[in-house]
Amino acid sequence: MLRKLRKRSLNLIIITVVLLLSFNYYLSQTYTIIAPGITVDLKDIVTVEKGSKHEEGSFFLTTVSSRTLNLPLLIYAAIDPHVNIERKEQMIPPGWNMKQYMEYMKKWMEESQKIAEVVALKKAGYNPKILGDGAQVVEIMPESPAKGKLLPGDIIKKVDKEKVNLAEEVVKKVSNRNIGEVVELEVERENKTITILIPTMESKNEKGKAVVGIYITTLNWKPMLPLKIDIDTGEIGGPSAGSMFTMEILNQLTPEDLTGGRKIAGTGTISLDEQIGEIGGIKQKVVAAYRDGAEIFFAPQKNAEDAMKAAEGLDIKIVSVSELDDILNYLRELK
Repeated sequence: MLRKLRKRSLNLIIITVVLLLSFNYYLSQTYTIIAPGITVDLKDIVTVEKGSKHEEGSFFLTTVSSRTLNLPLLIYAAIDPHVNIERKEQMIPPGWNMKQYMEYMKKWMEESQKIAEVVALKKAGYNPKILGDGAQVVEIMPESPAKGKLLPGDIIKKVDKEKVNLAEEVVKKVSNRNIGEVVELEVERENKTITILIPTMESKNEKGKAVVGIYITTLNWKPMLPLKIDIDTGEIGGPSAGSMFTMEILNQLTPEDLTGGRKIAGTGTISLDEQIGEIGGIKQKVVAAYRDGAEIFFAPQKNAEDAMKAAEGLDIKIVSVSELDDILNYLRELK
């Protein structure tokens, strides 16, 4: 009798372990956890030729931490209200692994840095230039209205008959359209130029934002800058630090400390016409900034409502901005 009970208990333990391992495998293959990431004092990673680093205040880059979900992290996400669980396909293109996705995001990080350098140098009175040969299609999302129309390797040269040199310009022009509107793309494919009409769809990650559901990068960067600027972001990827890169570069080129001695964080893409664009993970970035001592957080206008909700009960000021001058004017008024 005792032997039967032991055997039954052992079988139950084996079945439980197998079920837990199977469930853990399912979680790892299907979901990703999004949590507050690190913040980085930008004067530690940005160096501008002929610039000076102000010691008292700081502009912070904010990030989110993205990891494959497992059972311990599922418990963590259930306890921490600042942690989200997302399906992998909402972040990573089907067929890609995390390494491929991170390499793609690094390219976007490089583009955001170069755009920030150009914008900051122009604001400081220089005449920089940044050129490219259009936006090259890397991948098409399965649900994209561009599926069957665009192909990986296509080079987008014009959007609605206006020439584009950079991937950032394509994103901006498309996102300015209403969801469902048709966008006209002039594309170079195998040395032939074709025109393609594609209706926009709503972004999965940024509610209300029009996209055509493609992954693109700038083809053949040609930045021409009058000063050398070094930015070392390590493994951090994506374009969302553009506005803060711009502020740090401008701060190093400006005699006075634009921070006024404060710890200032923020997020948002930056475009060549100084517009600050929406990003993902705003809740986690606000929490990370507060955790690391930031007093002010600049949020893109379209993310500001969510940022303010995330800041409820936290001693951090959320400031909604839509262009670079909004940040500069706010800081001037503080002084």
